[in-house]
Amino acid sequence: MNPDEPTNPKPPEIHKPVLPQPAIPVQPPPLEPPVPENADIRTLIEALLRRPHALAQHLANPKNGATPKFALISLISLLLFGIVLGCFAKHEQLWAAPLKIAAGLLISGAICFPSLYIFATLAGSRIQAQQLAACLTGALALAGLLLLGFSPAIWIFAESTNSFGFMGALGIGAWIIAVFFAFKFLKQVIFSNGGTQRAPLTIWCAVFLLVTLQMTTSLRPILGRSPTVLTQEKKFFLEHWSEYFAENLPTTVTFTEE
Repeated sequence: MNPDEPTNPKPPEIHKPVLPQPAIPVQPPPLEPPVPENADIRTLIEALLRRPHALAQHLANPKNGATPKFALISLISLLLFGIVLGCFAKHEQLWAAPLKIAAGLLISGAICFPSLYIFATLAGSRIQAQQLAACLTGALALAGLLLLGFSPAIWIFAESTNSFGFMGALGIGAWIIAVFFAFKFLKQVIFSNGGTQRAPLTIWCAVFLLVTLQMTTSLRPILGRSPTVLTQEKKFFLEHWSEYFAENLPTTVTFTEE
C-alpha cells in the first residue's frame, strides 16, 4: 500500500443537467372599471383624467347622456380661465375675456363638427353623429380642465407683468398643450369605434387648431383694452401677431459712451 495515496478518495462529481426555468407569466394590466350609465359630472371628470379608455367605451353607447354634462364642464372651465386672462387688463376684460374665450371655442367646435364626422368616417370609424358629439364635447371639456389647471400659474404672471407678448404666448402655449391632450382623447374614442386611419384625424386636428387661433384674432381684444368690445377689422392671425410684435418690439438700440 502506497502511503502517499489518500485513504478516502473523493467520489467523482456528478453534474446534474440544468433544467430550463419556467417562464413567469406576464400579468395583463388591470381592466379599468366601467363608467356608470348615468354618470354624474364628478364621475365624468374623473374618467376624463384617469380612465379615458373606459370613458371611450361608455361613449360608444348612444344613450350615454354625457353631451350636456361635458358642455357644462367645458363652459365653466373656459369661463374661469377667461377670468384669469382678464385679470391682466382688468376693467371690462374681467367679463369680456371669459365670454369671448368660452363663446369662441364652443363656436369653433360647432363649426368644425360636420368636418369631424366626415374625417372620422374616412378614418374607418363607425361612430354615429350623436356619439361623436359626445366625444367632441368631452375633448373640449378635457381641454378646459387642463386650462383650468394652468390658471394659477398664468394668474401669477397676469398680476406681475405688463408684457402683452409674454402673456399672449403663455395663453396660446397653454391652449396648444391642452388641445394636444384633447386630440389624443378624441382619437382614442374614434379608434375604439373602428377607426384605423390616422391621417384624416390629423388633418382635422390641424384645421380645428387653425380655426381656434383665428377665432382669438376675430374676437380681439382679449388681453388688452379697446374702445369697442369687438373689432370690425379683418385680419389673419399670423398677420395680426406679426404686426403687433413689429409695433411693440424695439427696433433701434442706442449705445452710450462713458
